[in-house]
Amino acid sequence: MTTVLGVYDAQRPGAERELRHRLALPRQRITARDLIRCRIEADVALHNTAESARIEARIAAADDDFASAWLVKPGEVEQTLNGPRGAYGPGVPARKSPVVVRSEPLVATALAAFARSGFFMIFDGRQIEDLDEVLTVEPDSAVTFLRLVPLVGG
Repeated sequence: MTTVLGVYDAQRPGAERELRHRLALPRQRITARDLIRCRIEADVALHNTAESARIEARIAAADDDFASAWLVKPGEVEQTLNGPRGAYGPGVPARKSPVVVRSEPLVATALAAFARSGFFMIFDGRQIEDLDEVLTVEPDSAVTFLRLVPLVGG
């Protein structure tokens, strides 16, 4: 039985949540670790589909709002190799092939970020603190990823 889970992002506690995905999960019980993996894989799939469509000229450019909504962003090496996101438009040479992002490095980055409190995961109104905790997904379940933004100046 497939279970659908609403995945939301929030910038700070109490802020309005933004629906990011509706994940179709193959089972009702899933670990926090696997849920993060599913979230990252969904982000990567959306990016890779949009990037392929851009190359095939079905869309004009990568969506800047989408790029800022990643739970974790590609590292410095990937950004250096791939160039800045959103660097498309008049005067910028078009890429001939899509920039395909692999999910595994981002999953590892996300799991490390969770371990050092780089973001919080709120499942059905309760903060999840252990990656190995088993979560039971009900029809009305939702998960919110609360990304922490460093303060400027200290």
